[in-house]
Amino acid sequence: MNVAGNAAAPRVVVLGADGPLRAARADRLAAHYRVPRRAAADIPAAPHPPSTGYVVDAAPGLLARFTAAGGPPPALACADLMVHLRTVAGGAGAAHRAIRYYEARGVLVGFRPDVPDEELYVVIEAALRERRGTPPGARP
Repeated sequence: MNVAGNAAAPRVVVLGADGPLRAARADRLAAHYRVPRRAAADIPAAPHPPSTGYVVDAAPGLLARFTAAGGPPPALACADLMVHLRTVAGGAGAAHRAIRYYEARGVLVGFRPDVPDEELYVVIEAALRERRGTPPGARP
C-alpha cells in the first residue's frame, strides 16, 4: 500500500504494550505508509478529523480518559483502524474502554507485540480493504 499523504493513506491508532515498544511500532508503521506519526497527547481536539493518513502512538491511560470523557477527539474517533499490541500479562485495565470503543466500531485488530512487521502489514492492509469495501487482491 505504501502511499504518500493522500486520502487513501490509512489513519491508524496503535495502543498497548510498553511505551518504547509501542512507539517503535508506530514509527515503523508511519514509515511504511509514509504518513506522519503523532503522539495521542499531541492530537488537538479539532472539530474535524484530518483527511490525510497518520499513525497515532496512544498510551492506554490517555485513551481511557478520552473515552471516559465522552469519546476521543475526532482524529482518534475517525481512525480507520486501531492496532492493539496485546501483552501477555494483564495490563488491559486502563485501556479497556478504549479497546471496547474501537471494537464496537469494528476497527480493532490485535497482535502480540513481537509479531513481525510484514505480518502486521498484511493483516492491516486486509482489514483496511475490508473496511473500505475493496475486493480481496485489489490494491486500495
